[in-house]
Amino acid sequence: MRNFKIIETFPGKKDFHLFSELPKLLYPENSQRFILGHDLIPSEHLSNCYVLLENDNAIARCALYLKPGLEVDEKKACTLGSFECIEDSEASKFLLDKAIANAKSNGFAYVIGPMEGSTWNSYRFSDHNKHPNFFMEPYHHAYYGKLWVDFGFQDVATYISNLDTQLTYDDARITKWEKRFKENGAVFRSIDLDNLESDLKKLARFNNEAFKENFLFTPIAEDDFVKKYAQLKKYFDPELIWVVEDQEGEIQAISFSIPDYLDPSGKTLIIKSLARKKDTKFRGIGSYLAGKTYQIAAKRNFERVIHALMILDNHSVSISNNYEGDHYKSYSLYGIDL
Repeated sequence: MRNFKIIETFPGKKDFHLFSELPKLLYPENSQRFILGHDLIPSEHLSNCYVLLENDNAIARCALYLKPGLEVDEKKACTLGSFECIEDSEASKFLLDKAIANAKSNGFAYVIGPMEGSTWNSYRFSDHNKHPNFFMEPYHHAYYGKLWVDFGFQDVATYISNLDTQLTYDDARITKWEKRFKENGAVFRSIDLDNLESDLKKLARFNNEAFKENFLFTPIAEDDFVKKYAQLKKYFDPELIWVVEDQEGEIQAISFSIPDYLDPSGKTLIIKSLARKKDTKFRGIGSYLAGKTYQIAAKRNFERVIHALMILDNHSVSISNNYEGDHYKSYSLYGIDL
């Protein structure tokens, strides 16, 4: 019989360091796990933080988020995130049993994860670590997915990142499209770094509308969106973040790309987000923005483009496939009935 013990803690409690510092025990000091603040634990809707001890040594952790309004197949759902564990199914089962029991006692019928409360925060497990991490991509041990499957979770969504090394685009077609869009009233601009807070508020409203039909979508408050992305300002390149508006100044589409700051060659560009208003009159604007991004990337001597973290069957996958992207990485999101 193993000597397991679970403690419940929370940010601000004197024993919370057992939770927050556990990754330092599970990864090398120079691990990509510690890049770009992936250790931050969102406080919104955070219910419980659990730490599993064996012989008084911390070996696993997870956090339970009870976010109202989240449903899966009309079942009241909550999320489980911040999972870290040694490679040990018995240990992970002991920990997950506790979190699942708490979710059930709070009236939830479904648990989904890994997810830090909502899709606006870190979620999904990588299916493998065969390739280097790219910028803004969370990192964790590749065996985590298997631990969840061993417990009884099932894969409920698959995501991919595509890699394109060809950077093929059609100058004439891009010019033709841009001319047509402008004639129809489209206004093209880059993100306004001088008035970033105001611009981010507009982008929050657009994103809440554009992504509202996405799987597991929940809206984000404008102030939270501003806080989340304003801290990344130093990484933003206005030439790579495009906004398309109509004549009334309403955003119709966006393209958000960022250099892969983890690539020592500096030759990789990441297309992080590509979205359009569902009922926009600028038909084809998403494909145009992808082509425009390729055109800019080529002129700036990028050699690789990563289409990042797209859910399979998403419109962005179709656009990526049009630009010769090859499957590079895959990720899974898991769920379990209670």
